[in-house]
Amino acid sequence: MTSDLTAIDHPKPTSEIKLSEAQVASYLRSHPEFFVGQDDLIAELSLPHESGKAISLLERQVTVLRERGYDAKEKLGNLLENARNNDHLFETTRNLVLSLLRAENTTEVAEAAQDQLANHASIDACEIMLVQHDNLNISPSVRTYPPKKFEQDFEHVFRLKRTYCGALEKWQLDVLFPGDNESIKSTAVCPAIHEGKVLALLAFGNNKKDYFNLQLDTLFLDFIGNVVGAILYKQLTKA
Repeated sequence: MTSDLTAIDHPKPTSEIKLSEAQVASYLRSHPEFFVGQDDLIAELSLPHESGKAISLLERQVTVLRERGYDAKEKLGNLLENARNNDHLFETTRNLVLSLLRAENTTEVAEAAQDQLANHASIDACEIMLVQHDNLNISPSVRTYPPKKFEQDFEHVFRLKRTYCGALEKWQLDVLFPGDNESIKSTAVCPAIHEGKVLALLAFGNNKKDYFNLQLDTLFLDFIGNVVGAILYKQLTKA
């Protein structure tokens, strides 16, 4: 058979015809009207179905088109859902950054971060704890934690310098969400970092199991941690 499928247009003895599945498929795609007027051939075709019964070519075509239509609708739904999520993330990030820029001291930075992030739809609980150090001038309402204790209790976060999503021990939940951890089923712990130094921890809780999981893309949360860390550092080093 030649590359232009002349073997199909000009039949040769059966012994000389050597057609691959790809060639036949390519020819039929180029000639979608091939089966017009081929009633006898259509009647001889056998198309097995998952049920074990043979179905007609038309029935199979309808099934395939229906399945593809369902897949396309599902993909469109996923794209729209992702778009809505991205819009929400953008709005949350914008409001957070604007609030942080308006903060005049360390206390206001911590309060702005907690207030803005707690409003996100996927966050059922939000806490921020600053790393204790000498001359830390903040309101008693802002939680702090000893640096060595921080590194010991949340070693994975301090070592990796990135958001950790996954299961936590009950005592860790007690530390992060005191008096409000019974309903929390999954958590994300995000370090607020500046120049590689952890200045605070942002803790997020969700009431759904595995919402925050090891496979979750933490790009957004890591970005938030860097933004909060940069603003915190500016306030902490203010003369």
